[in-house]
Amino acid sequence: MNEPRPTEPHWAPPNEPLPPQGRPAQAIAGLLLLTVVFALGVAVGQSGLLGAPATDGGGGPQPSGAAAQATQPPNAPGDFGVFWQAYQLIEKNYVGRSGLSDQTLTYGAIRGMMQALGDTDHSVFLTPAEVQASQNQLGGSVVGIGVVLGQRNSSVIILQVVANGPAGQAGMQAGDVITAVNGQSVAGQDSGQIAAQVRGQAGTSVQITVQRPSTSQTLDFTIVRAEVHFPAASWTMVPGTKVALLNLFEFSSGSADELRQARDQAIAAGAQGLILDLRGNPGGYVDQAVNVASLFLNSKTVYIRELADNQRIPVTTNDKIQATDLPLALLVDGGTASSAEIVAGAIKSAGRGPVIGQTTFGTGTILLTYPLADGSAIRLAVERWLTPDGQLIFGHGITPTQTVALSGNQLPLAPNEVAALTPAQVASMPDDQLRAAIDALTGATFSAPPSASPS
Repeated sequence: MNEPRPTEPHWAPPNEPLPPQGRPAQAIAGLLLLTVVFALGVAVGQSGLLGAPATDGGGGPQPSGAAAQATQPPNAPGDFGVFWQAYQLIEKNYVGRSGLSDQTLTYGAIRGMMQALGDTDHSVFLTPAEVQASQNQLGGSVVGIGVVLGQRNSSVIILQVVANGPAGQAGMQAGDVITAVNGQSVAGQDSGQIAAQVRGQAGTSVQITVQRPSTSQTLDFTIVRAEVHFPAASWTMVPGTKVALLNLFEFSSGSADELRQARDQAIAAGAQGLILDLRGNPGGYVDQAVNVASLFLNSKTVYIRELADNQRIPVTTNDKIQATDLPLALLVDGGTASSAEIVAGAIKSAGRGPVIGQTTFGTGTILLTYPLADGSAIRLAVERWLTPDGQLIFGHGITPTQTVALSGNQLPLAPNEVAALTPAQVASMPDDQLRAAIDALTGATFSAPPSASPS
């Protein structure tokens, strides 16, 4: 693209968030918060959540009837007149032109330019509503029902229910399969389409019908939407062991400090080994990734920034943070993305402990967000990440040191679900990856879990 670009700031390290767009369902199980139009995760540069204003004003052309007849703007690319010619032809001759709006055409043109970059699912255009949703999400609070959705074969299931959220209080459970919203079947729809129907304003109600595989029941829930806080970190001792399970949901503001508190509470409770669960973690603030890695690594390279001029800049741990040397195992899967992959790559490169699960998503791009005049924005990739070993994360992901897939209709168990197990049940819990991590830290050999019918 030949349009003038904003001056790229210098930052060390980048410090701001960016939700990744449109992840493939098979890669991250269609991870979606029910209140967000899109998924979470990639990091953005230090110019702020919405970026610094573009030096060219950032608004771009928004032609109306008269403006559409204008000549090519000065200093525009040589082929820019072709765009105006096409716009004029649409306005004059398209049979359905009365149903079009200037905004629809302008947004479509911007999306087309972003797609033409070939930077699929990274450099993107965001509507004003999507910009606002991204701000809300990484602040840790959203308006919705308090669940995380995932794709399982042709069904959309509930992966996680936020404790004390509207859905949890209504009795919805992880593993429930959504079959209808407001009485309308959702057969054939993906998690994003269902999310669009479920989200809404605080205080309004939505009816959700689910099938519960554990009991073969069909259940109807009427849930009042509310502002929900998604805690970034949670933990529990694995019953019958001295191993603590630490779960990090996302790299939102303050998440590293939340994880530090969870880690320290676990150690105070007698933990002699730690499992860090980053499965389904879509990333977020890259400075939080550095601080999370620093909880387990000392004086190490966390990742390497590769700039557009091929310059490579190592980013090291924050040694103001006290690292623990307790034995560590890390859990990852296809939904582990962005900042979570930075941590996984750092742990693996340092040989700090086994990385168990499946290859991560492969997001490793720094995006700067440039606001446009009407509250929309574009995000442009200006930098990419390498592991401390110099391996590109984007498009490759982090390969685990021990590959373990979840079988049947297994789902990653959250700390509160693990806490409810007896020591005997831990040996047969329906989470092969977690069981492998416990085995790696304790040397225990667990029997295979009972077979389960796919949902």
